[in-house]
Amino acid sequence: MMVQPISKCCGRQDGETFTHISPQQFKRGWSATFGSGKPFNYTVDDEKYSFDLITPDALPTNNIDWQYSPLNSIAVHHALLTSGLEPQDVELWSPCR
Repeated sequence: MMVQPISKCCGRQDGETFTHISPQQFKRGWSATFGSGKPFNYTVDDEKYSFDLITPDALPTNNIDWQYSPLNSIAVHHALLTSGLEPQDVELWSPCR
C-alpha cells in the first residue's frame, strides 16, 4: 500500500480554526488541463514542476533533502494557494521530531 504524502495546514482566521490537507504529488515539467482538473504549474530556479495527482512520476518526498528543497517550498505555496485563505502574510512552523 502506498501512502500519499501530504501538507497539512491549520490555523485561525477571523477567530475560526481551519485545517487544510494538500497532497504532495509533484512531478518535473508542466501539466496540461485534462477534463475539469485545473493544472498547477510552478517554476523555481528555472526548473518546471507541476502538481499532478495521477502521475506515476511523482518526485519522492520522504527524505531529508526534500525538507530543504525548492520543491518543498512549492508544496507549501500550493497548500496555501488551495487552502481558500485570502492572500495575506502568514507565519509558518514546521513540526520537529
